[in-house]
Amino acid sequence: MQIPVAEYQRLQEELTLLKNTELLQQLNRLVELLYQDKFGLYMGDYTADLTEASINTSWNDEPSPWDNV
Repeated sequence: MQIPVAEYQRLQEELTLLKNTELLQQLNRLVELLYQDKFGLYMGDYTADLTEASINTSWNDEPSPWDNV
């Protein structure tokens, strides 16, 4: 089986890039950031807005039987 020299060199370069774990980690981080920007599904460690929303809705709720426990 023979392959052209240009294809062999391209495969060698591809293998070198795939062995570079630092590059792969950076690419993974880039994909995560792009995904977050596109879908807005990632909040990270920031949860203050959830706490505030939870407190605001709990103040507006009517009393429940659990309040008397």
